[in-house]
Amino acid sequence: MVFLFRSVITAVAVWIVSLLHLDVVVTGGNDTWWSRTLVFLGVGAVLVAVNMIVKPIVNLLTLPLRILTLGLFALVINWAMLELTAWLTSHLPIGTLELGGFWKTLLAAFLIAIISVILGVKKKKRD
Repeated sequence: MVFLFRSVITAVAVWIVSLLHLDVVVTGGNDTWWSRTLVFLGVGAVLVAVNMIVKPIVNLLTLPLRILTLGLFALVINWAMLELTAWLTSHLPIGTLELGGFWKTLLAAFLIAIISVILGVKKKKRD
């Protein structure tokens, strides 16, 4: 259930970023709203899977570099996860995530992370 929730949140974040002029384009599906929604959900699911499987390993391997840069290297890691997602979606039939240059993609990865955190905040239950 957590994976599905994160996939929906990430799909919305990718959709919002694709509306901006950051060269993030999601292709696939025909022009009906439900097929485009499924394509965004598929891309969101792939991005969440990459973040759940690959990102912890990369974070562990780059820990000294992240400490040296005071955490700024995490932006580059987010960029790499977005690039890996674009590469994976180009080989899957769900739809394709196409990215632009390095700086626009770095900003897009940062915005996707921020939007996902904002949308994913749950209200804590008070005792």
